[in-house]
Amino acid sequence: MTPIRTLRVAWKGLTGNKLRTFLMMLGIIVGIAALTVIMAMGEGTKVDLARRANQMWAQTHVTVFANKPGAGFTPGKMPAVDEVPPTLTDEDAKAIAEQVPNVATAAPTQSKPGVSVKYRERSSLDTVFGIVPEWQALRSYSIVEGEPITQEDLDTLARVCVIAPTVVKELFGDGDALGATIRIENSAFRVKGIVAAKGITPMGADFDDRILIPLSTFSRRLYNVTNLTQITIALKDPSRMGASAADIEAVLRERHGTARPEDEDFSVRLADDIVKAAGSSSRTLTIFLAIVGAISLLVGGVVVMNIMLISVSERTREIGIRRAVGASRRDILAQFRMEALVVTITAGLCGVALGAVVSAVLPMLTKMQTAYSWQATALAAAFSVGIGLVFGIQPARHAADLNPVQALRSQ
Repeated sequence: MTPIRTLRVAWKGLTGNKLRTFLMMLGIIVGIAALTVIMAMGEGTKVDLARRANQMWAQTHVTVFANKPGAGFTPGKMPAVDEVPPTLTDEDAKAIAEQVPNVATAAPTQSKPGVSVKYRERSSLDTVFGIVPEWQALRSYSIVEGEPITQEDLDTLARVCVIAPTVVKELFGDGDALGATIRIENSAFRVKGIVAAKGITPMGADFDDRILIPLSTFSRRLYNVTNLTQITIALKDPSRMGASAADIEAVLRERHGTARPEDEDFSVRLADDIVKAAGSSSRTLTIFLAIVGAISLLVGGVVVMNIMLISVSERTREIGIRRAVGASRRDILAQFRMEALVVTITAGLCGVALGAVVSAVLPMLTKMQTAYSWQATALAAAFSVGIGLVFGIQPARHAADLNPVQALRSQ
């Protein structure tokens, strides 16, 4: 038979029992829809990570972190100034700015998470940053009320601070925070500014539980330390990020006298590296969910095979008549293979459509981001054809191998 003739016969056989055909399609529809949604969620997460990274790091192309030798870089963990080696200093930041031609700004930074902050009877645990004025632009902190940290604040060791929305909510609720005096480690600081909300970092941390104070005040008045936790760096030409990071490492190795990588008391990280590290857990979850979706597709394939075997046994007499009027074994084989392909491909298309609808509605009902991916459609088509070919073989062979005489005798 021609392929068109085979398709017509297969379609007639499937529409002869619509409930059975629907049950065969159901497992494939659910599996393909789940796979489409999972891939849309994964693509949406990637887009959201890129957006948040651009929002949060802005002009920060390279960051140098202080850490214990051999400890490496831990994504999402904010270093504390009293827990890292005291070897990363302001002089290192100046040397980087002077010796690496592509560096536009190298902003020294000190930080300490989990700091006790109080206002009247309210208290919270927040992350305090000691910064220079340039740091605010590098990390895209925009002031919505008041003023930012200035060079004058730095020169006078001013007890002033700029706070983020989470701190405002925890300490002031609906009250006015600007101009109020809070206590950081029992030292009085005047709130001179409030920054815009930045949300959750790609590593899952709150970027709005932060308090910014002048670097000089942090190091000489609050904690009496001179070492840095990180150096935030902006480049003149971001396209040369990798080469510039290598130059920065070379400068720090020479200054710190660390010839071997395992002896290094610092980590140089590109913004892209931080985003990739942050996205690793998301990718792991996406892969796990994709495996679950693939398993459901396999179950759907087994269902298709079993129902088709039942269909063959119910249509034994029909097969016998077709063989008696001239249909060859090859024709019967082609018919049932075509039935399996029609069922799985149709179910695949329905599954993609259902998955697309769910992916579009999901962001409206939850905070989860989704983005349509053409790979989902391609993968669904490949899975549908593959399942039809693999799980349709056994029923087709069983039908083709029936003895025509015995098939005609069946009731």
